[in-house]
Amino acid sequence: MAFEAHLSQALLLKKVVDAMKDLCKEVNFDCSETGMQVQAMDSSHVALVSLLLRESAFSEFKCERPVSLGMNVESLSKVLKMCSPSDTLKLRCNGGADTVNFQCEGSDDRIADFDLKLMNIESEHMEIPEQHYKVVAKLPSSEFQRICKDLREFGETMQVKASKEGITFSVQGDVGAGNVLLKPREADKPEDKVTLTVHEPVTVTFALRYLVNFAKAAPLCGSVELGLSPDAPLLAKYDLDNADNGHMQFYLAPKIDE
Repeated sequence: MAFEAHLSQALLLKKVVDAMKDLCKEVNFDCSETGMQVQAMDSSHVALVSLLLRESAFSEFKCERPVSLGMNVESLSKVLKMCSPSDTLKLRCNGGADTVNFQCEGSDDRIADFDLKLMNIESEHMEIPEQHYKVVAKLPSSEFQRICKDLREFGETMQVKASKEGITFSVQGDVGAGNVLLKPREADKPEDKVTLTVHEPVTVTFALRYLVNFAKAAPLCGSVELGLSPDAPLLAKYDLDNADNGHMQFYLAPKIDE
């Protein structure tokens, strides 16, 4: 086996794939001894998805030499639908094979297995420069998802304004204008906190439909980290359950006023 990986919960990969399937049609899972990585742009080249799934997230992980597994995200999502949330999942690929094998096993001795055809996908690996954001906000991912969904009803574009006082999400549309302000707050559970690190206040504008898609990653983690700087892409970062497993990051270019 050139590549073999076992996840004790298929659910993790399922959530990852659900989070990117509306943005990317085809992706390369780049596997090496340190884990699996994905970098993919959406079709309009406005948004970038970057996934790091560390080998420590797997109960077993073996990759003899780096290999790129090109998959259709929609098909992959269908394969993972065969897995129940608590199933274990084994991925296997022989060197030079044109399929990758998925095997889901449940506690009830039910084993489902599927060979998915691999694709040759052209993609260049982009170096994402280390950004020092002017504002870093951490907030509950469910709250971010709700704000994006609610404001999507009123307009196409969302303005995000952050200062020490709080972070405001605003939309202006034909029917009127709306804002949601989140102030920094403490909470017993870390994922319920709202924290803001502000080096200087920032106001930036983004296409809301992408943020709605990013926010679909909410099941991955209780909190989301947003990085904001003027004239720089927004970062939305979700840990995969916890930071040791890796993370999923979305980048979105700001809308420039024409």
